[in-house]
Amino acid sequence: MCGRKNCMFSMKISKVELEATPPSIFVGRFGYPKVFAGPMFSPSDNPEFYDSPEKWTGNIEDVVKLRMKVARGMKPVDVKAPANPDKYILELQEAVSSIKPLELETKISKLDLKPKFDTIVKPAGMSIKIDDFKLETNPKIPDKVEKLYYDDLKAEESVYYLFKHGFSDYYIQKIMSAGMLGELKNRKLVPTRWSVTAVHEIIARKLKREILDYKEINDVLMYHFEHFGNKFFVVFYPSNLSFELVEIWGNWVGRDREYIKNKKRYSNLSGGYYAARLPVFQYLSKLKRKAGILVVREVTPSYTVPLGVWVVEEGIKRALREKPIKFDSFSEAVSHIKNIKFSRQLTLSDF
Repeated sequence: MCGRKNCMFSMKISKVELEATPPSIFVGRFGYPKVFAGPMFSPSDNPEFYDSPEKWTGNIEDVVKLRMKVARGMKPVDVKAPANPDKYILELQEAVSSIKPLELETKISKLDLKPKFDTIVKPAGMSIKIDDFKLETNPKIPDKVEKLYYDDLKAEESVYYLFKHGFSDYYIQKIMSAGMLGELKNRKLVPTRWSVTAVHEIIARKLKREILDYKEINDVLMYHFEHFGNKFFVVFYPSNLSFELVEIWGNWVGRDREYIKNKKRYSNLSGGYYAARLPVFQYLSKLKRKAGILVVREVTPSYTVPLGVWVVEEGIKRALREKPIKFDSFSEAVSHIKNIKFSRQLTLSDF
């Protein structure tokens, strides 16, 4: 399909060896409000690693091989089911909210070996239609999550509460998708694709309010990192808070930005915009400073299959752990980026 001799889209799964589940879920969006939803299944050797992008290194092939061993459990359900959960939904929520892997038993009614790739969510090697499943081990659910589950708190407040108490956005995305947050009578399953961007958006908006009250940074700093066929450049400069993302895909250049006011429309750069914005806002929040932010992302030809927006989020997080380059001015930093050899030569109009 991709025209390469060893195209990963043509990989096939010849054997099913699913014994455990990392605490994860997949909720589809097609047919909404009737969707497919179920737990993710993986081999029993270190199942947490199969759903922990913050730990993944190597190359694209390594990630694909890893995720081809993961299966999406699928059962048709109504998205409103969490408002009055049956046994299937309750066990699904327990499996997802557990902070340790679980063993479970299920009967497969249909197996689809076609790999699934997406620009927002992580790949999966297969999909299995199931009628039910049974937890074979007891889940370990954090007290704060269990408390929120029984509270009638709005989803937005619940998301930020968990984030401020040290839960990763990856974990929060899962329990939001499982319909565990929000006012009790209004709880719904949230398609995985939507929950990823929703959590990025909620946390970033809350952080933005805090950051706006901080002092400006003093220096112009640029951070850089490359992984999985993506290059990232992050520039902070003295200014009131603003954020701009420039994306380069071959000869195409896209951009989107925001200033003090929140964005009203979904970004033309899709989920990558929100995945890029969150880690830089987290960084400024920890510094207790505000700044203008420019992020440049180049997607190189070696990015042969979509892996999900975690590539953006993790790429920027890892960039911010590197030693920055200091510039005398923002224009000097932009000139430095313009002189880098991209697949398309950048001009001032791209910024």
